[in-house]
This record gives sequence, structure tokens and C-alpha cells, in this order.
Amino acid sequence: MTTGPPSVLAERALAPASDALVVDSSPAFVRGVVDVVADDGRPDVDASTPTSPEPRVRLLCTEEAADAAFADFLTATAAVDARSADRLAVRTVRTLDASLTIADGTVRAHVSVGGEATVCDGDDETLCAVAEDAYDERWHDAEPYAFDVPGRTTLVESFADRWPDGAETLADLLRAADTLPRTAAFDPVTACTLVGARHELLTMRIGEWAEEIGLSSRTEIARSKARLVDSGLVETEREPVGVGRPRHRLVLAGDGNPEPTGAELLARGRSALRE
Repeated sequence: MTTGPPSVLAERALAPASDALVVDSSPAFVRGVVDVVADDGRPDVDASTPTSPEPRVRLLCTEEAADAAFADFLTATAAVDARSADRLAVRTVRTLDASLTIADGTVRAHVSVGGEATVCDGDDETLCAVAEDAYDERWHDAEPYAFDVPGRTTLVESFADRWPDGAETLADLLRAADTLPRTAAFDPVTACTLVGARHELLTMRIGEWAEEIGLSSRTEIARSKARLVDSGLVETEREPVGVGRPRHRLVLAGDGNPEPTGAELLARGRSALRE
């Protein structure tokens, strides 16, 4: 029996397995599964094991649990990346009456003992067969979960396509954000706008990029810019054009390091915005 935080329990539930069906309605456990799959933290499967057309992890949860778990931007973008790499598939149902992982002929129950979440193994062949049949059927009847954010890879690579010098800053900021507690606020629009200011990009161009990849709208980027200007983190410089309204270029304000790393930029933003 294993006890611990959701990511530890998820790792125990998934290892070692070439293919697993996870059934759980806890947002914390859903996030734990994504953390494990995104980190590819499970031991490698023996090369002689036949490959399966299914993703390595099928995650079946309630729509309510999925919405709560993937409201966290970092979890959602990691899940989209894992889905794109065929390591994860997420489907939802209205209700679930069990919390378990079925993998390699074993049923691992997710239970609470004395107020602590635990994972318990069971290898009864009949029980495993019944559970696998029942939840395979529920899986095939469930709806694929529709994510509303781009994957982390898309975010960074599309930024690099437009602004190669800024991509590493954005990637470093996201890596730093990954180390924060999931209870800490993280606004991806503000973060990307800060990176834009670090590299003195045009507000309009950042808005176009954000809309193109499905991150946010130009209106949201403009609101983020206004908030950062009000906080004293960012200033704008007018850039005249031959015809039409002047464009505004973002620049970092203040006397701090004019070329902060992504991690330093995140810390500066969180401090100024009190998040």
C-alpha cells in the first residue's frame, strides 16, 4: 500500500505498465496522472513487449473533475502535449462509481484509509477481467475531452517561429512556473505579455500570435498590457507608421536587470502583481 501526494500515488498506480486505464473523479489525482505522464516518469517497458495502438494511459474521469484539473493552464498544456505524443487520452462521463487503475492484469484501487489517499494492488484474475471489461465499455462510450488551450510545445515553437530570441525566455518562464505549487496563480496571458516586453515586441503582434494559436484574444492581450503598465512592470513606446494609428512596442520598466531570464521575469511579475 502506497500513501502520499497525488503525483506519488499516480506514479505508483501507473508503474510499471505498458498500457493503463485510470478511472478517477478526483481533480488532484487527474493532475497527478498528467504530471507523471508528462514527465514520462514510469520505468521503460521491456522492448519485447508488443506495442499497442492505444495511448499508454487512458484517463477516464468525470467532466467536472476534468474541468477542475485542466483549469490549471500548466496541467492542461502538459496534457495536450502528452495527447499529441500518444501518451495520454482523456475521456469524460457524467458520473463514476469507482477509483482504480487497470494495468497489466492488475487492478489498483485508489482508496482513502484514515483520511489518507492510498493505492492498493489486487491481482485476482477474475476480478481483473470483470473490471477491465466493465471499464473498457465505459471508456468506449465516453466523450473525448475537449481542451481549450494549445500544447506547451506549440506555445514555445510557435513563439520561436516569430521571435527566435524570445522562445528560450518563454520556455524558461514555463519551466519556472512548473515548480510553483498548483495553488499559486499563473496567468499565461500576462506571462506571455511580459516575455513580449522583455524582447520589446509590438502589442499588436503578440495579440495576433495569441489568437492564431488559440491562447487568447487581442483584447485580452491589450488588457494584460494595461494591467502590467498600471503595476509599473511594463512601459509602451509609440512607433509611428505611415498611415493609421501608431503601434505600441512593449518594454520592461524600472531599474532592474534589463535582460532577465524567464524565471527572473516570472518572479518579478508575481512580486509586482502580488500573485
